[in-house]
Amino acid sequence: MTTSSRTPSPADVTMLLRDHQWQPVDPANPASPTITALWGDPASGAYGALLRVPAGFESPLHRHSSDERVIVVSGSSVHWVEGETRASATVLHAGDFMMMPAGVSHVSAAAGNDEDCLEFITMDGKFDFELA
Repeated sequence: MTTSSRTPSPADVTMLLRDHQWQPVDPANPASPTITALWGDPASGAYGALLRVPAGFESPLHRHSSDERVIVVSGSSVHWVEGETRASATVLHAGDFMMMPAGVSHVSAAAGNDEDCLEFITMDGKFDFELA
């Protein structure tokens, strides 16, 4: 097992959080969430990644072409589908799991205004983001 500050190779099995290269989900919006792949490539196919959602961030209503599976690692998040409201949505905390089916329009947000949310996210297809 290797641990270093270099770019991980396919043979690596240990990756330290401090060594990840974070990319903005929306490069045009510096306040958008950032993502770092653990395996696969979110831009082209199936993947597992960490998603850092800034405190106070709320996405526009959107959908994905693949099921989105999320486990909150730290902080808290909230997700609700079209026709529901933030007030009625369940707040997810560290260890909680959520699955948003493909094609379902929804909003995702950090639950708090003072703490970022770190989520593990995986999809069987690329990370696409289509406005609803």
